[in-house]
Amino acid sequence: MNSRQRLEYRSELETWRSWRLYFLVLAAVALLTAATASAREEAHHKPSLDQATALESFDQVWEQVRAQYFDFQRIEDDWQEAQARLRPQAAEARDSATLRRVLQELLDVIGESHFTVIPSDAYEQLVDLAESPASDSPDPAPGAPRAVTGLSVRVIDNAVRVTEVQPDSPASAAGIQPGWQLLAVDSLEMDPLLEELDAMADQADRRRSIALLEYGLLGRVTQTRPEREVSLRLRDASGGQREASLVGSATTHGAVQIGNLPPMTFDFSLEQLDTDAGCVGYIRFTSWVPALAEEFRSRRDEIFACAGLILDVRGNPGGVLPTMVMLAADLFEETALLGTLLRSDGHIDFRVMPRRVAMDGTRLTPFSGPIAILIDGMSGSTSEMFAAGMQATERARLFGERSAGMALPAQVMPLASGDILMYAFADYRDSLDRRIEGLGAIPDTPVELTAAKLTEGTSPVLQAALDWIAGEI
Repeated sequence: MNSRQRLEYRSELETWRSWRLYFLVLAAVALLTAATASAREEAHHKPSLDQATALESFDQVWEQVRAQYFDFQRIEDDWQEAQARLRPQAAEARDSATLRRVLQELLDVIGESHFTVIPSDAYEQLVDLAESPASDSPDPAPGAPRAVTGLSVRVIDNAVRVTEVQPDSPASAAGIQPGWQLLAVDSLEMDPLLEELDAMADQADRRRSIALLEYGLLGRVTQTRPEREVSLRLRDASGGQREASLVGSATTHGAVQIGNLPPMTFDFSLEQLDTDAGCVGYIRFTSWVPALAEEFRSRRDEIFACAGLILDVRGNPGGVLPTMVMLAADLFEETALLGTLLRSDGHIDFRVMPRRVAMDGTRLTPFSGPIAILIDGMSGSTSEMFAAGMQATERARLFGERSAGMALPAQVMPLASGDILMYAFADYRDSLDRRIEGLGAIPDTPVELTAAKLTEGTSPVLQAALDWIAGEI
């Protein structure tokens, strides 16, 4: 990459970076409420930082990427140049917020997802949501209660719009309707953020940035702490402005802590939807954690009572990658490869072995009916890896919108400054050798959401999947 290309690249990333620092990206974690609040507080209080700590933190980030990034050769020259250019700026940083901006500019040289710096206080608040398991325990522990408002929002037609209102939810009780435009959340106005997005030239970066904004809103208006009041300003279908205050209702599972990663909100729902051809099992879950496989298997008879199955991973930002193999073991009759994790020193295949015997010795028969997977721009990481893998093996058909294209396995590490580095340590490709990062999983049946479709009441994506399954069973 020459100097002119670097300048153009940095210019295109500038608007993304300017607000991404406000919406602290946890990629596979959709619990950004605490992080966003922390960022606002930090604007008024910037803890001091000495030069030695700032430089040590910079060197930690630079060296970790050099040693662990699976495609380092691609960025090696730019990485060396960025060190010479940005390390002096890090030496001058006298507060954590300034240093984070320097570190994020360094990480932006990579040009891929799952590379970010999380403020220490935001990370601590996230971890407080869940009880950490014992250090020698591989099992996740249930965390503090979480709450949901029943309200889902997405960026549609250059506006943040309500895409779903769950029945008997706080959002439903407030009279909010699909298709309404979200103007502000608490004191956060949507228009400035949308203007920044609209100015982005690169469509891949714009799509990814939209997903980051939507993840941030997920943690503000959909998944909250119990008793926390969310203040909304909306524009209804007639153009009038409405105000609403929502307090979420408690979820079934709360938050789940895995190792040293921030906690992930987990909720699971199962319905049986009727069609003219028979019933269809409809499953929706909010993250990929080991509890998902446990929930799925405990309700296996109920799920497989229908001839067709819909797995809804819309709005699901990901989670623990091996969980997708655990889930898929009940969906394949033959061994199948979902995808491969690639590192510079080797690879790991995510191969599905059909589950034919339960823990109590009972013989099992994997589900053989048609499977539809619903995806959207917020289906990230494990969600899109699973969707693409199921599609590549021809075991499922995808409906909806292209997924986020943020599909790199990631880890976190503490920095001398107290902040947390999130970094990708491997690449991932499905069984057709398709790379999901930057591209996303592509639906077999695209269903584009518009404000007009949302006001019709029924989900066009869900209906398209139901229609397909009805023709297959």
